[in-house]
This record gives sequence, C-alpha cells and structure tokens, in this order.
Amino acid sequence: MHFSLPKLAAAAAIVVSSAAVLPANAQEPWTPTRPVRLVLGYTPGGAADAVARDLAPAMEKVLGQPVVVDYKPGAGGAIGVETVASAPADGYTIGLADVAPLTIIPNARKVSYDPMNGLSYIGVVSKAPMVILVNPSVPATNLPELLKLVRADPGGVSYSTSGLATIHQMSAELLGASTGTTMLHVPYKGAAPALTDLLAGAVKVSFSTIAPAVQIVKSGKARAIAVTSTKPVPAFPGVKTVAEQGVPGYDAQGWFALVGPKGMPPEVVQRLNVALNSALNTPALRDKLLSQGNDVVPSTPEAASELVKSDLQKWGRVIREQNLHFD
Repeated sequence: MHFSLPKLAAAAAIVVSSAAVLPANAQEPWTPTRPVRLVLGYTPGGAADAVARDLAPAMEKVLGQPVVVDYKPGAGGAIGVETVASAPADGYTIGLADVAPLTIIPNARKVSYDPMNGLSYIGVVSKAPMVILVNPSVPATNLPELLKLVRADPGGVSYSTSGLATIHQMSAELLGASTGTTMLHVPYKGAAPALTDLLAGAVKVSFSTIAPAVQIVKSGKARAIAVTSTKPVPAFPGVKTVAEQGVPGYDAQGWFALVGPKGMPPEVVQRLNVALNSALNTPALRDKLLSQGNDVVPSTPEAASELVKSDLQKWGRVIREQNLHFD
C-alpha cells in the first residue's frame, strides 16, 4: 500500500496527538514501587510515635511496600512538616502531623511552609479530646464549680499542660476566652511531669490527653470534671463536656492528619487516602487507637483540608484575643 507524504504526515500527527492525550485521560491507579517514608516531627516514645508505629504496618499491607517512620523532631513538630513540604511530590514522602504545627504554631511565629497552600492533604487519622483534671484538694466536682473558684482568684489557680503552643494549652485558653476567666499556665516538657505535679498538688488543674489520665482518675488521685470534645468520652462515664456545662459551642480537640508535599498528583493522593482509610478500618488498628483515647476518623482529603482551615482560623483568633506569646 502506498501513501503520499502529506497523508503520512497527517497520520503521524494523529498518533502523536493520541499519545499526548492518553496519559491525561487514563489515570492508572498509583502503586508504589519502593518504600514510603512517613515523617514524624516528634521523638520516639510519645503519643504521636504510638500512632505512627501502629499506622505504618497497617498501611503497608494495602500499599504493598514498607512504610518507614522517619523521626524529624523539633520546634513543636514544625521540623517534620518542613521536611515533608520540601520533599518531592511523588508520594514517597508523607508525614503524620498534628494540630500544633499545622494550625497553632503558624499563627504564633513565622514558619517556612504554608499550611493551607504548601501541602497536600491525604486524610484525617484520628481526633483526641482533652480531659480537665483537678487535684482532689480542689473543692470542685464540675466545671461551673471550678470556674467559680477561678473567678474568685483571677490568675491564682494554676494549670499544667505538656508544653507551650500545644492543644492542651489552647484548650485552656479557649475556655478562658469563652468564659472571661484567667488561670495561671504552667507548661511542662511532656505529659508525665505535668501530671506528676498535679498529683503532688503543685498545680491545681491539668489539661490532659485521655490515655494517661484514665488510671489516675480511677485510682482517685485526680478528679475529671469535663471533657473538651462535643460528645462524652467513654473512658470517663458521667463526665460531661465543657459545652454541656454552660459553655455553648466549645470544642477543643487534638488530631493527626496525613500530609504530603504540595502538588502530589490526584491519583497518588487518592491511593494514599484509600490505604489510610483501609488501615483505619482494620479492627486491630481501630481498637488500638481507641484504647489510646483517639476517636478514629476515616475521611477524604477535602475533609482534612477543611479541618486545618477551620482550626487555623479558630486558634488564630484565640491567640490574638488572649495576646499569647510562645517565646
């Protein structure tokens, strides 16, 4: 068969055009071919590490490649987020980040990443409320009674947290902003010393995550008077939420989200989201997270982005209203 040169050129143009269109139209599911790095902005042994260590092997089973936890601690988790934000957007570097480096710290000081426009959001991993504890010597069995004591001695009632610019501190500051009350913040380097001084009576109140508080409340060494979520917490039956005790709309929760560098292809984000949600739906991981005081929250990438946007605005407002400085 014989073709003229013009006809051959036209046929070649059609082939080239078709080849250019196919990859855009046919987004094959992304499958990793080498290990995936899960960056964590905290040291081994803490609450974030416990989540990462349980999440990584559960995601491995779906992705078919190892998920390796890579510790980049420092600056309240911000160094971990910086590491993810500067990585190639190919799906092989993702991060487990929490509320502090994504929504609190960016409102308090300059960071090298833009939490809304400099990252790709994969999904929410879990949420975790705080519990407000008091030393047994404090004559308060509920939140209104505690607030009455605080109003009678502005700035004289001390409370402990695991550190500055944490969700623990922001839970207390939101309570103060919502009720017009002031307590004295005593930050510690971690949850253990913060609770130790509560039990010793060095501070009167503590804002704590759920897991470490359960046993000390059961033993009678501290009293739980409120939880900071919008619904009661099974670990503390009978303990009402802050909102139920006269502070309508109050909601202060920590959370973990899976993030990646800006510009990750949609098929990569989608594959990682499927792996995340599949992992969260396995009974072993779900039960482990629940036992640590987390509420398991499978979600879409869009829902994760909206959560960050909402908390950025909320904590920014509280930081300005309370005139907070984290130096």
